[in-house]
Amino acid sequence: MNNPLKTRSDLGKCLIDLLEPLKKYSVPGGFHLGNTAAHYSPKIAEMEGWSRCLWGIGPYMAGGGKLPGIDELLATLNCGVDPRDDAYWGECDPKDQRLVEMAAIAMCLLLVPEVFWEPLSETAKQNLYNWLSQIEKCELPPSNWGCFRLFVCAAFRSLGLPVNEEAERESIEIIESCYKGDGWYQDSKDSGFDFYNPMGFHFYSLVLAAFAGKQASQRKPEPAAEPERRGSPPEDHSDVYKRYIERAKEFGQRFSAWFQHDGSLIPYGRSLSYRFAAVSFYSACAFAGLEVIPWGEMKGIVLRHLRHWFSQPIFDSAGILSIGFNYPNLIMADTYNSPGSPYWGLKAFLVLALGEDHPFWQAEELPLPVQALCVSEKTAGFIINRSAEDSQILAGSVFPSWDMNHAAQKYSKFAYSARFGFCVSHSNYGIDKCSCDSTLLLSDGNDYWRERREILDREVGENWVKSRWQPWPDVDIITTLIRHGDWHVRIHRIQSDRRLQAVEGGFSVSCLEGLRLAKPVSSKAGKSEAAIAFPSAASRIVALDEIYNKPADSSKQVDVRIGELIKPAPNLNIIHPLVMVPVLRGKLEQGYTVWVTAVRAGDSEKVFVEEIPKWEDTLV
Repeated sequence: MNNPLKTRSDLGKCLIDLLEPLKKYSVPGGFHLGNTAAHYSPKIAEMEGWSRCLWGIGPYMAGGGKLPGIDELLATLNCGVDPRDDAYWGECDPKDQRLVEMAAIAMCLLLVPEVFWEPLSETAKQNLYNWLSQIEKCELPPSNWGCFRLFVCAAFRSLGLPVNEEAERESIEIIESCYKGDGWYQDSKDSGFDFYNPMGFHFYSLVLAAFAGKQASQRKPEPAAEPERRGSPPEDHSDVYKRYIERAKEFGQRFSAWFQHDGSLIPYGRSLSYRFAAVSFYSACAFAGLEVIPWGEMKGIVLRHLRHWFSQPIFDSAGILSIGFNYPNLIMADTYNSPGSPYWGLKAFLVLALGEDHPFWQAEELPLPVQALCVSEKTAGFIINRSAEDSQILAGSVFPSWDMNHAAQKYSKFAYSARFGFCVSHSNYGIDKCSCDSTLLLSDGNDYWRERREILDREVGENWVKSRWQPWPDVDIITTLIRHGDWHVRIHRIQSDRRLQAVEGGFSVSCLEGLRLAKPVSSKAGKSEAAIAFPSAASRIVALDEIYNKPADSSKQVDVRIGELIKPAPNLNIIHPLVMVPVLRGKLEQGYTVWVTAVRAGDSEKVFVEEIPKWEDTLV
């Protein structure tokens, strides 16, 4: 995309360019953007692809933008909510995907009723109200879906339409039940802590708070009337919206640590195909007038992030956003990723609703602070380490109770990197098909590998995180991850009742240079160490085991782990389609073993020459 993405008008043009290729895929009721499946029907997926575009269209038009093809857009809306039309979107079931998509329509009713409501006929208005009001009656999962109902209720209230206040209160209670403290929401009970915190809960709650404040300021005093004739006034949830604002303030400064200086972001958890939706948190902060970090830094994070994404091959040959992360990749997809799902990223364009005179647009774009940063997220269960070379998570987080696609690789690896990404698995059979990076894989001899999954206990310090896990009931492991500058150190205290084979991986590093395979600048694989360096980056893993495992009889040798270089199957890494991983391979005997590992990845000229962390520095 040939767009500098520096100004408000640049961002508006970017949106129009994103929407333009969709027109040729218009069908009654939505957009048919592909033939891959999600867990809901292809017809619902067509509706989803259409509705998710509204997250960008509404703000664009609210900011004065003129949208080509608005008549066709409104025709789709009218047909979709008309029970007599063949393109009718239908009646919703409990926990139905269509309930999710109602929020984007409600957002447009809140932002630009003069476009999405006032021109409609009375019949069309009634149809739209009837269709949206299903969310007030349907069962919702106890998750961020409660926000979708609140959007619809807010839209109804803004238009003077009846609101089911009991359903509204229920949704507020759902959201409160998901809040776990320290600025963190958890998307349903025992789910992981991930991007649904900033791009889901905080985004929706900030937008709702902004509209509630606007409606309160515009509300006229009601004339005196007899109580029995007035009916019940709308409930005042101002205390709820104040809590939403305070939670966003608490979270906003720490979230900036996830972003690297080039605009990239640490990929972690599910829904990564939504890509730039993650930065919508700061767009919502700006929309709500909330300066959680200086306006210039906020503007820089949003625009650099978008520039980063639009320099990646994230479109298919027709110009449609693909399922995947840095490139089209169905292997890493979630079961709810339809061809239109990635357009949820358009939530980042909410800043288009703000005028040129808004402090966000008036501010000079500023870079991130240059100093290294370590953030301890004790509620979420990980620490974040940002340096000049990379932003990384050292994780001991909650494993989601819902075992979605690649849950172990998306939540339970030891480390996640903005620069190096992470690998998912084709299979657990064969080390090249497993995601051997940033994890400890164990096998009882049949080449079938187990990884860290459910985390039984965890503890988080200022620069370390400790977790307990069991790949088998009779194998108990306590892993401590310690930040050490650009390195991190892993201590595995293993009590095993069985003999096992083990492979521990460092970060995966791209072995491509443009469209060609790159030649390694340097490599090493042998006793206690493995490392690989390409022109773009390097990765290194070193075993410090001998220090911890010296036998009482000095004449005996300690079994050391041996370094190897593994080339995983293509397309397992979500950022780089071809990678290599330095690993340590060893054997675990029955009994108690301590393994200590130092890991580093970054600039090629630094990784091989830097001093390895001293063992004294690994004591926690």
